[in-house]
Amino acid sequence: MDVTPLHTAVRHPRTGEPAALIVALHKHVAALAPAVHHDEHGQDDAFQTTLTATALMAGSFCNTLDIAVDPMSWTGYPPADHHSRRYAASAITYLGSADGVRGWWVHYTQRRDQLGEPNHVLTLIAPCACGTYLHADIADEDTLIAMLDELKTPPGAPVACDHRLRIRAASYADQDHDSFEPPLAT
Repeated sequence: MDVTPLHTAVRHPRTGEPAALIVALHKHVAALAPAVHHDEHGQDDAFQTTLTATALMAGSFCNTLDIAVDPMSWTGYPPADHHSRRYAASAITYLGSADGVRGWWVHYTQRRDQLGEPNHVLTLIAPCACGTYLHADIADEDTLIAMLDELKTPPGAPVACDHRLRIRAASYADQDHDSFEPPLAT
């Protein structure tokens, strides 16, 4: 078997030695500025997520959240891990508070199902009377209406610690309320 070289070795112009191709590769990659590209791409993802969240409100929650949430109130966040794309970009909006300290939030992101199809995931984040937060996925407008109708607290007030929303039992969200911080600061 004969081996035919496709390209002769590149020689360094001053020394005449073969140039280290890895050096040329590093220079080329540095010129591409991958860190800046990832940051810009992440910001684009965050912006696109705010637009998608707004569209979801208008299309699927037209009688509830779309009326209550200002489209410009969404804050987008880039994916948490740019390299593996395990976590998608997200958006969050503040709904208000009865005590002026701990408020209610709506969080939006996408998850992929087993077939790789995107699913819109909307999560209601509410303060608990014990000082933590509880989370419940909102599948549709009827779920949100049933969830809010079930509450016996004033609008925006923390939910009683022993109160378990029946909708929450079927939620994909965290079943324990263990966060003492607001979801994301705006």
